[in-house]
Amino acid sequence: MDKILNAIRVSVPNWLDEDAFSKLLAFLGEYRDMVQQVAFFSSDFHPPQPLETARRHADVLKDRIARVKAAGFSCGINILSTIGHHPERTDEMLQGDWRRMTGIDGDVCAGSFCPGDVRYIEEYVKPLYRIYCEAAPDFIWVDDDVRYGHIPVGNGCFCDGCINAFNLRCGCCFTRETLKAALTAPGNTALKKQWLTSQSDKLASLLAAIREIVAAYGPSITLGFMTGERYFEGYDFEKWARSLSGDGQKEIFWRPGGGAYTDRPLDGLLEKARQIGRQCARLPDYVTSVQSEIENFPYRVLQKSPRATALEVLLHTAAGCTGAALNVLPDAPRGEEIEVMRPHFEALRSIVPFERLLSETLSRAPTAGIYDGWHIHGQAALDGDFLTGSGGRFPAAAEELWSLGLPVCHDPEHAAAFVLTGKSPLAFSDEERRHMLSSGVFLDAEALDTLNALGYSELTGFLSGPALPEDSVEVCAQHPLNDGFAGKTRLCPQVFMHGTSRALIPRPGAETLCFPEDHHGKTKAACSMGLYQNRLGGRVCAAAHYALTGLADTHKSLQIKRVFRFLSGDTLPFLPVGCTRLQAVARRTARGDATVIFNPNLDTLYNTEILVGGSPDTLVFTSETGFTATLSPTRRDGNMTAFLLPELAPFSVALIKSE
Repeated sequence: MDKILNAIRVSVPNWLDEDAFSKLLAFLGEYRDMVQQVAFFSSDFHPPQPLETARRHADVLKDRIARVKAAGFSCGINILSTIGHHPERTDEMLQGDWRRMTGIDGDVCAGSFCPGDVRYIEEYVKPLYRIYCEAAPDFIWVDDDVRYGHIPVGNGCFCDGCINAFNLRCGCCFTRETLKAALTAPGNTALKKQWLTSQSDKLASLLAAIREIVAAYGPSITLGFMTGERYFEGYDFEKWARSLSGDGQKEIFWRPGGGAYTDRPLDGLLEKARQIGRQCARLPDYVTSVQSEIENFPYRVLQKSPRATALEVLLHTAAGCTGAALNVLPDAPRGEEIEVMRPHFEALRSIVPFERLLSETLSRAPTAGIYDGWHIHGQAALDGDFLTGSGGRFPAAAEELWSLGLPVCHDPEHAAAFVLTGKSPLAFSDEERRHMLSSGVFLDAEALDTLNALGYSELTGFLSGPALPEDSVEVCAQHPLNDGFAGKTRLCPQVFMHGTSRALIPRPGAETLCFPEDHHGKTKAACSMGLYQNRLGGRVCAAAHYALTGLADTHKSLQIKRVFRFLSGDTLPFLPVGCTRLQAVARRTARGDATVIFNPNLDTLYNTEILVGGSPDTLVFTSETGFTATLSPTRRDGNMTAFLLPELAPFSVALIKSE
């Protein structure tokens, strides 16, 4: 199939009604330079549809698909509900005695069925996909209802069938009540990993069944799958890709997604972009078409501006996608007419040349920089809240680092340094933990305690000391990394910032970067942040006083940048020099390093000095408006080279690459 940059996802009212469909086709015909692919939703409500409804829809879609193909677009079907999202219009949904999605307390989701119910797969899922194969689509997307987290049960499925299957798998005899107790008890990391793996395997089996039926009745149809940052389903993208592609034998599409349905606040768009980056990093190399989800649900024209919608496309392309799947159309003719979206389409059209440049330049190359503490089994590192699916809080703990311009890395093999927070070390293997400790790693107090309890205290360099008084102030000690601001203080009022603040007890050879005082200048402990170089050659920074929050002071932001440069052994691919708020994603491409920079400020940035890894003779700077400049170095700085950037407009994206 030809390379797809952008797709449009079309709701049922826009294709079921002939007049609305004709208007849609005419509208899309004006934007052939922007959209190459059209995906029709199979349903307009979120539980599974009856097979009779699917047959009626498939009959209409066969005509719609043929007309869209004749107009020059690739065209297919997005099956909205395979097992079902949530209970909605339940009087119109599929009825049957198959197992329903069940929560840990026995609550049942009326709108979702168990993905592990073999009878449901044979009697409903396979016939459903066979019906839509008969509409002759180029592709079929499996939507993100194939997951866990359905309303109102939360993270199922704990139906009797799933618990029995798990008992057989692990040689246990759990009831729902005893399994809940075991999964919420402190520790039990191995059991939690077993549960996550079993969850992932259920989804893999379902995807394999879909692959089987589509291969039989539509062998030329390309399959795609939509995912999100949901830790409770095992997050095993490689396994799911194998199931969907027949072990890599068939081309497949992928659509990483998330929330961010509005542009209030902007941080939601940035957080989703990083979630998408983590999803992209888990995909095998043979998945070459990755369309990010751009969703403005429930499609109210004012909830996300045209510029924010276009910006989201660029942020996701920087995060690792090769294009975008736009779910932005209103439900014409029931709601607003498609014409109200013209400003959005014009904004999207304006960034297509730059989007294409990013897609072709980055081309799914691995990220480089600081690994954020993510792990496929991050959920297993949690205790009491294991069942909430919040394992994503570990990488989220490092969010403030990226606002300083430090480049986030989603590929551990290309990481220059690592961040571990909380109990996240429990998710990693001994080999992975030793690798980080022999490289460069930043630890908060709980991660330090977790590693020490696992037997790594000789390598971490510190023990946690007592809690600090609530009026503690962090003071920068005399140290080369604090040059220019030794003695400066950082105020983190605990009554407002919450959490606890701890002292550190250094091992012999450890160095102090910061220590706490009270408001009268009295020292409360010898150390609250420090450095250690261990016998493996690893560099460790431990910080126990608001380690990764409250970093926006001038001197603190500079200290943090210096710390990560030290932890990386001076191998960071990109770093802003001064006190500058930037977002950066650096990638190791076949033609050299390339970094995407985003200005998240309301102000234009002028003469921003940056450092890039190595000794490039020039950098090529390209703004999203098409302005290009060749930059010459201003100085060498260790293993990095300094350049001055042209101005960066507010909320704009630029690409720099070495030549």
